[in-house]
Amino acid sequence: MKIAIKRLFLQVITNSLNTQQVNYLGELLDSNFNLYTESGFRSSMPIPRQVAAQTLLDYFDDEEDITRLFSIMLNHEGQRFYNRDLAIWERNKFMSLLLKSKWIFDKELNAFLLDPFYEREINFLNKIRIIDLREEIDMDSIIKEIATASKNLSKKKLEWRVVLRLYDLERKSGELIRSIIDMLLTKQNLQKCTGELFVCLKELTINASKANYKRLFEKHVTRPQGVSSDGDYGHFLELFKKEIEENGNSSLIELARMDDRYINITFQSTLDAIEIWVTNNQNVSLIEKFQIMKKLGMMYSGEESFVEEDGDDDADSEDEYAEGAGLGLHLVQNILNQYTEEPVPLKVVFYPSFLKMGFTLSRDNLMAKIMEKESDQPSEG
Repeated sequence: MKIAIKRLFLQVITNSLNTQQVNYLGELLDSNFNLYTESGFRSSMPIPRQVAAQTLLDYFDDEEDITRLFSIMLNHEGQRFYNRDLAIWERNKFMSLLLKSKWIFDKELNAFLLDPFYEREINFLNKIRIIDLREEIDMDSIIKEIATASKNLSKKKLEWRVVLRLYDLERKSGELIRSIIDMLLTKQNLQKCTGELFVCLKELTINASKANYKRLFEKHVTRPQGVSSDGDYGHFLELFKKEIEENGNSSLIELARMDDRYINITFQSTLDAIEIWVTNNQNVSLIEKFQIMKKLGMMYSGEESFVEEDGDDDADSEDEYAEGAGLGLHLVQNILNQYTEEPVPLKVVFYPSFLKMGFTLSRDNLMAKIMEKESDQPSEG
């Protein structure tokens, strides 16, 4: 798919930009880029458009760079771009190709984010694939059913997936989730990771449900009073904090039930990895997207950066929205950093009507960390 993306983007650049615009586009993404230096042409010589486009793609070679370049083009579409208005050739065709490769475009952020989480083909545990906790169910029988199914799994067949649907993480549902994680990891000799993976999942679930609660609180409580998150987020957040302090989530969970605003927790095992992601069935506000991206250390394309949005990234501005989406994410990242060298192990993807947040951990890395911890323990006697 990478070859197809690069091939079509080469055509997009060739048919959309002249040579000067190609150089300008490269400079916007990397100030060190110079079309003449990279192509070997003298500055007094004209560079053919095809050569200019190919030089740009040779310099910006990976998919992430390509999506950044395309994001900049989208941001300037229909506007003056260096020396003429920008019209993007086969714009929708290229966006469809990126979507097939799991690159999801967020219009508010003007960014493409890669979705690494998707449901792979799973051959068993199908009848317990989705556990719906929105209504009262017999959790003890579900735990027993999963235990039976897990005993019948061959150690060589490690592919399975369990999805839980719920409004919030309550005591009984938390016990169920921990039991599921423990039973499924025990079969793979990874049960010593249960506690930490449960903490990660718990924090992601709390954040997802809180994100849903904010939108519900705004819809049913503050907006009728003339207060909106996009109008005065600071005041809106004060009201939301007050609601939590006075009533916990008792009123909010009733609003979630009324509007059926649930979250899905997906716990998936593949032959080489463990994947956990949480999805809620609505999106979050732009300022909360900014907060999440900042906390995760994920940068998006375009000349402007939300990190510098107000020229202020100090502790005071961080504290101002401390109850915004992202609370607890530092804890999750600290845990994940023990099991991977990936610089940003916790990923987020913003779809138009929902968001995903989660992580993938290599089974080999998990086992290596377990063995390392065991070797560090003092021997008895």
